[in-house]
Amino acid sequence: MSADWKILKVNLSDGSIRSERVPEAWVASLLGGKGMAAAYLYREVPPKADPLGPENRLILMAGPLVGLAPGCSRYCVTTKSPLTGAFLDAYSGGHFPAHLRFALPDHLGVVVEGRAKELTVLRIDGGRAYLESASNLKGRSARDISEAFPEYKSAAIGPAGENLVRFATVSNDGGTHHAGRAGAGAVMGSKKLKAILVRGTPLQDARIGSLRKQLLDRMAHGEGQAGVRANGTPGMVTVSNEAGTLPTRHWTKGSFAGIEGLSVDVFHRNQKSRVACYLCPIACGFNLEFTEGAYEGLVTGKGPEYETVGMMGSNLELGDLSAVAKLGCACDELGLDTISAGNVLGFAMECVEKGILDEPVHFGNSEEALRILEKIAARDGIGDLLAEGTRTAAAELGGGAEMSAVEVKGLELPAWGPRASHSMALAYATSDRGACHMRSWAVGGDAFGPRDPFAFDPEHAAAVIADQNGSSVLWSLISCAFSGFDHDDAAKWLDALGYETTREDLDVIGERIWNLTRLFNVREGFGRDDQFPVRLTTQPLQDGGPADGRIVDAEILKDLVRSYYEQREWSQDGVPSSRKLASLELEPFAR
Repeated sequence: MSADWKILKVNLSDGSIRSERVPEAWVASLLGGKGMAAAYLYREVPPKADPLGPENRLILMAGPLVGLAPGCSRYCVTTKSPLTGAFLDAYSGGHFPAHLRFALPDHLGVVVEGRAKELTVLRIDGGRAYLESASNLKGRSARDISEAFPEYKSAAIGPAGENLVRFATVSNDGGTHHAGRAGAGAVMGSKKLKAILVRGTPLQDARIGSLRKQLLDRMAHGEGQAGVRANGTPGMVTVSNEAGTLPTRHWTKGSFAGIEGLSVDVFHRNQKSRVACYLCPIACGFNLEFTEGAYEGLVTGKGPEYETVGMMGSNLELGDLSAVAKLGCACDELGLDTISAGNVLGFAMECVEKGILDEPVHFGNSEEALRILEKIAARDGIGDLLAEGTRTAAAELGGGAEMSAVEVKGLELPAWGPRASHSMALAYATSDRGACHMRSWAVGGDAFGPRDPFAFDPEHAAAVIADQNGSSVLWSLISCAFSGFDHDDAAKWLDALGYETTREDLDVIGERIWNLTRLFNVREGFGRDDQFPVRLTTQPLQDGGPADGRIVDAEILKDLVRSYYEQREWSQDGVPSSRKLASLELEPFAR
């Protein structure tokens, strides 16, 4: 195991750049990615720091497998979220993550602090890092940055990040991949860091040759990846619609009458090519060139993914995939998270219908939605309020707008309706970054699996905990969820790289990392995680198939949270016990 991992520390306030050794104890106990970034965030960001202030950190972290293992060209962007005030880790794939590792082969990542005096670019070229002015890049998109520096791989913010929209993204590979959720792009914008450019030489490691070949073969031909190889994430659109989990007409319905226009068949009919991350044979992304629809001739580059189809399609009652793709492409250009943006648009449309908001934006109208997205990115007019997210917008508008705000901890829900799955509701409620399906996709065992989705059962809590711990390991290595990479695989790879880590060790590491992010949130003032959107606990679902007429039962959710806390060995206020912290060797972070 390398005890010489380093981290690149970049201070934008004084322009200094230096390398520091990662504490040796963290290498084995936290791995990299989410775990390592969480430790740096907890140690270096003062309690109650302003997320958009210079004291916050923007951390880009790789993991020990990034750039080496198939399905592991991913990086983690970690910060204190300007949308929620909670811990934030956002992930992106493509080619930039592997090349970040190539540019700094003995570093696990980059920690950025302070604030530059002017818009700035960080360039990392073959191990050498330096800052330079980016004043000529103001207002440019991630695609513009990629085209301006074709010899580099880049991660950048668009206009939304520069204007501190609280759900702005960090976008890489020309805006085709995004660290999207909860506003990392706004933190990057607050630091006046426009882009990070990386260039290096691909890594060679003879120790992992046979493992790489086996994993490539499984990903290319294995039955477990057959569905995502064939249909990517859009393959779930029709399945979700049938289960009543597809958000429709801003979370009032669970299925969409216009689903045929959004189905994976439309993707295949308009497919120009498939898109793959570095060293990945799955190629789950679709590059579309539309031969039909209102935006015939539109070329997407990549997307839309399932989440964009759900939040920009059925949620807005748009049954034309070309219109959904047009909205997604606008978010790519502007640097906006499509999940939050789709929620914000649906929120605005509903508020207009209720007479709470006077703005020309209506369900089923993509041109009006495009205009609102541009206003949000520019913080122009009503866009200035909507740029704050639905929780803040609802509180300011009043008049019953709170019923239309569908969020947890301030983060808008992704496109899996929890009224069809109580354990998915629990997963949203207890997620460390707010409503998130990438911590636990518990709906898979409920609406699509054997568990009763509407009952109280301690197994629901146990399943969510297992998912959260397991994902913490994956996001620390860092591996894509579609690779089929499990703890047995991870132990073999880590053993080949010199880590003395068993499968059982990884179970503990996942639990350790989840408790560490919980400690950060407790420090920042978060308590019992049983607050849930009023709409979902009081308004029965319409057209929800097996979930028709259902709500998220508040009493059942309360019992599930209690069971979850007991199984986690946390207090009923959600604070990890001293015993649990001691068993996970986290006492130094609790002082």
